[in-house]
Amino acid sequence: MAEAREVALPSGYDDEFVNSVDEDLHCSICHLPLKEAVQTGKCGHRFCRQCLDEHFRRLELLREPLNCPVDRNILIRDKDIFPDKATERKILSFIIKCPCNGCQWTGELRSKTDHLTSCPRKIVGCTNKNCSETITRDKLQKHVTTTCAWRILRCAHCSESHPKCKTKAHHADCKKFPLNCSEMCGAVIPREKISAHIEKDCPLTIISCPYFDHMGCEAKIQRREVESHLQAAMRLHLDLACVKLSDTQKKFEETTKKLVERVNALEKDMHSKERCESFTWRIDGFSEVLRKAKSGEETILESSPFYRYGYKCKIGICPNGFQSGKNTHLSVFLVIMKGEYDATLTWPFDRNFTFTLIDQQENEHDRENIVESTTLDPKLSSFGRPVKEENSGWGFHNFVSHEKLQKRRYIVDDTIFVQVHFTSVKY
Repeated sequence: MAEAREVALPSGYDDEFVNSVDEDLHCSICHLPLKEAVQTGKCGHRFCRQCLDEHFRRLELLREPLNCPVDRNILIRDKDIFPDKATERKILSFIIKCPCNGCQWTGELRSKTDHLTSCPRKIVGCTNKNCSETITRDKLQKHVTTTCAWRILRCAHCSESHPKCKTKAHHADCKKFPLNCSEMCGAVIPREKISAHIEKDCPLTIISCPYFDHMGCEAKIQRREVESHLQAAMRLHLDLACVKLSDTQKKFEETTKKLVERVNALEKDMHSKERCESFTWRIDGFSEVLRKAKSGEETILESSPFYRYGYKCKIGICPNGFQSGKNTHLSVFLVIMKGEYDATLTWPFDRNFTFTLIDQQENEHDRENIVESTTLDPKLSSFGRPVKEENSGWGFHNFVSHEKLQKRRYIVDDTIFVQVHFTSVKY
């Protein structure tokens, strides 16, 4: 079986010339009037440029030397092939007829392209998106605007744009499309308002008696029958109201009794519960602690863990400060840790707290403690239920300056006391 091979289409001009074209102006390969004429320098044969290029391509695929397809003379592409501009100009000056069916235009071949850009009988594609139809140019405008299935229309109900062929599908989803009430009341309502109409306005919708919630009337009636029902069931509603009033009075008395008992219990509990808990941390050898912090050996010091209100906590200090307090202040912070009772506690942590650096003056009335208080922000991750062993700390970067630490008896016998007070949620 012979192997199939590619066959190139003719490349010469196949236009209908008004006058005959001499044989010496025809391509020796496609036998059509020359297009982009080239001539061989050795043998003088003329060809369409594309026809000769295709001939050379086939020879190269067969790894054969390039030759003239007429007399097989060996040719060198860059030296023996020349554009034949004179022949090209002569052919372009020939008079042709327009190739479009029904067009009476004639003119020089060189004017063909310009003519076809406006020829009313040329077959062109529809300019509407997604339309694959072709039509003569003189009918294009009518097709695009009047008959094309893909022409864009604006919905008369919602003003959205869509192709003509998608109108039915659009109407099936259009929120503004008018529909008949499903209860058959005769109203025509936009699709998006049908539910609200049936729920609130339709006279044929079945609804409960207006006194269902207040008196327990279980009648189901059409909305338009409400007034007649209220007139007809007046005695029934009165009896239901009396029963409801009696039940309400009984529940009121029971609730009042429970509230009194609860208030008494709360008052008793208020007296027995402590409203504030604290933890005091004694830090010895403070001068050495501060020295190590300034040298970078030990920048953070933490207390032993302790429980308050069931929450496991610890206090930490940065003796040489942290962030804005770096190198100038002592910073202090509280850390919420994972504890034994976390599953029973309220989260996020719901206690306000106050840090105090105690002034160790012997006379309590002469003391000037350093105090910083916070109002809890439950949105901070520091106060959520711990996922890891402990949350990140939260406190004050500029709790007390190094300069102020030395002015009073905050450091006595190389010892300081840091205290944290917790305030429970008020009843």
